[in-house]
Formats: sequence, structure tokens, C-alpha cells
Amino acid sequence: MKLINDFFHIVTIESCDAEYKCKVKLNAEHDLYRVHFPGNPVTPGVCLVQMATEILEEKYGKKLLLLSAGSIKFKKMVTPHDEPTFLFTKTVLEDNLLRVNVCMEDGETQFAKMSLRYKVGDLVTDDNECC
Repeated sequence: MKLINDFFHIVTIESCDAEYKCKVKLNAEHDLYRVHFPGNPVTPGVCLVQMATEILEEKYGKKLLLLSAGSIKFKKMVTPHDEPTFLFTKTVLEDNLLRVNVCMEDGETQFAKMSLRYKVGDLVTDDNECC
């Protein structure tokens, strides 16, 4: 299940040298927030990893398969009213493998840090995407 353009939307993208930044807006009305701690909604950590994956898929135009998460540190809960920025650094793409460090922040607060490794596949469209 894709989260992009449903659970979250990309607001801005900045790219320079070794950094790639995407600010996102979360959909506070999404069904997930109605069931994940009703009355005090929190974004599940697995959704944060999936969001990072989908942002990278958009950037590279390739399907990514998460092979490993060497380190994931959740430092502060992400609520549906936060507008976090995903900062991708130390991105290495070689031999159909992508290694990237991800930091989620809002300028003042760091929400999470992740070190992720993916296998890079072919471009996937809605027409050939598997269920």
C-alpha cells in the first residue's frame, strides 16, 4: 500500500551536492490516525520508514526493496500536525544497491535517524505494480 499522496504529501524538495531534503505534510484525517492511539494520534515508526522509501523511489524513479535497517532511532513522536523534513545524506548508489542515511527533523527537533540499505529494481508504474 502506497502512502504517498494519501497518508502524506511532499510539500517542498531541495537538492544540493550530497543532500536531498523533502518536507512533507501528513494527512491528519487519514484512517491510520483514527486507530493508532485515538485521541492522541502518533505516526507509526514503520510508516516513517515507508515514507523515506517512497520519497527515494520518487527521486530515483526506481522500485526499492529494503534489505536492511542498520540503525533506526526514534527520538520524538511524530504527530499528524508535524511537518517533518526528510534529510537524505551519505547516499551511495552502486551495483543495484542504495545506501542512505536519513534524518527526520523540523528545524528545531529531530524526530528520527535511520541508516537504510535497498536493492534497486526497475521502474514500477500503477499498470505493472504487484498487489
